[in-house]
Amino acid sequence: ADQIARITFDSPSTSNAITYAMMLQYIDALESARKDDARFLIIDAEGADFTLGRDQKEKVPGLAREDSLRLILRANAALRAFEGVSIALIQGQALGFGSGIALHSTISIATQSATFGFDEINHGLAPLVIVAYAPYFLAPRVVQELVITGRKLSAAEAREIGIASRVVSDDALQATADAVIADIGERLPSAVRLVR
Repeated sequence: ADQIARITFDSPSTSNAITYAMMLQYIDALESARKDDARFLIIDAEGADFTLGRDQKEKVPGLAREDSLRLILRANAALRAFEGVSIALIQGQALGFGSGIALHSTISIATQSATFGFDEINHGLAPLVIVAYAPYFLAPRVVQELVITGRKLSAAEAREIGIASRVVSDDALQATADAVIADIGERLPSAVRLVR
């Protein structure tokens, strides 16, 4: 509506762990937002957490690990291909793929209580996708430390190293997004798209 597309992760009972089906829906929604020529894309979540990342317990028959990695790459590419301004609104935990969404979004706004991290190694996985793209956004030594330790970061530290753009009070997430959209909405759309 009003040139604003919205994608909402809506599985709060699982802390919005991304299943195979959800990933396909997410990619379709990203492609729809681009095709619909939306100026803004909000990515948010219902419940206490943004997302725990890919559902590590899910076993999809016939889906090899390489296929799953390709799907993540496809999702990241679809988010980057969105020519408007993408805004991730992050509360609670944003782990693995969730921290990746924060990085790939144009603007990521986090609540003060949000936590970030690339925790794949804690699940026995080498985070190869993250190692491939994160150094474009963050210092390579920082990326290495984060993926090798799998540690969680506070919203303040995530802002300091560049995962989050802004940190706001827990009750100001949507209001901040509305203000950002109103502000950018006054700018020449073609200039914003050229920057993107």
